[in-house]
Amino acid sequence: MMSGTSMAAPHIAGIAALIKQKHPHWSPAAIKSALLTTSTKLDRAGRPLQAQQYSDTEAMKLVAATPFDYGSGHVNPRSALDPGLIFDAGYEDYIGFLCTTPGIDVHEIRNYTNTPCNYTMGHPSNFNTPSITISHLVKTQTVTRTVTNVAEEETYVITARMQPAVAIEANPPAMTLRPGASRKFTVSLTVRSVTGAYSFGEILMKGSRGHQVRIPVVAMGYWR
Repeated sequence: MMSGTSMAAPHIAGIAALIKQKHPHWSPAAIKSALLTTSTKLDRAGRPLQAQQYSDTEAMKLVAATPFDYGSGHVNPRSALDPGLIFDAGYEDYIGFLCTTPGIDVHEIRNYTNTPCNYTMGHPSNFNTPSITISHLVKTQTVTRTVTNVAEEETYVITARMQPAVAIEANPPAMTLRPGASRKFTVSLTVRSVTGAYSFGEILMKGSRGHQVRIPVVAMGYWR
């Protein structure tokens, strides 16, 4: 009631229905990707989004928001209808995510899905979501993402930025995709210092035809 998520849910559902109407063959993951990657971290006045914070006395104040507050940001329905790139995922990807998650019983997965485990994902952090979170980053970890072009041929320049405690690098620095083509890219995160707090950043993909794709990155570094 206080945060407003009860009204966010029907708004998002309605916008998702509009996207499905325009792109009837898109998967749920593709629709979700379009909503997330085209969102903004700014409010209507062009200022960074803020979050409510409550003290022990229950006094409320506004502080700078993080991805833990706004996720990917404030949805832009017009941009979501034409995202340029999508991070798609299907049934096999979800099975792969479950199979590579520590502590999951592979026999239970087979019992419930009638599908043998698929380990090609390698690590659950490689699940093709339009966000990257490494809750226990030790030394360096590299994750893989795949984007699919849902627009005309376009060249994207990829940049990455992160708070100082964690170094970030995206490869390749640029890619050109034809309509319907998919390309993989990697993101490497390296611990610089251990702060005991999460570090926030983002991957930004700017297209030569004006599309802009952004995904949030979150990591907490440990020495071991």
